[in-house]
Amino acid sequence: MRTTAARVMGAATLGYGLAVACRPEVLARPCGLAEQGSSSLLIRALGVRDAVIGAAVVAVPDEGSGLRTAVMCRVALDTGDALLFGTLLPHRTGRAKAASAALARAALCGWTLTGDDRSAATLVEDATNFAVRVAQSPTRANF
Repeated sequence: MRTTAARVMGAATLGYGLAVACRPEVLARPCGLAEQGSSSLLIRALGVRDAVIGAAVVAVPDEGSGLRTAVMCRVALDTGDALLFGTLLPHRTGRAKAASAALARAALCGWTLTGDDRSAATLVEDATNFAVRVAQSPTRANF
């Protein structure tokens, strides 16, 4: 496991989460969502969620199963964000931006779980390209 990289990703997630919780427009604008009302409330909740999981990745005391579990939770949350934002946002551009950013974060966090010499760049590029293709498709999920 790449412990230092995982902790850096955790710190970045913590910072981003706090920024979104305090200023929902950080997430709302790129996604094409309203910056006020119920959208703002839900976006702030996502920010708090991200700040908490980021803090867990940074602060978990061991480098074993606790850190691995926290990072896997981050990967699962980012993958879920990519799926939902990438299929349900109203505008194709917003879907592409949100899905590619979320999948790139998931790929980077997943990469920290590996111990081999592979570069994260290829993994992130593949995840981003996939997200853009899905988000730009003319069909969207209807839940």
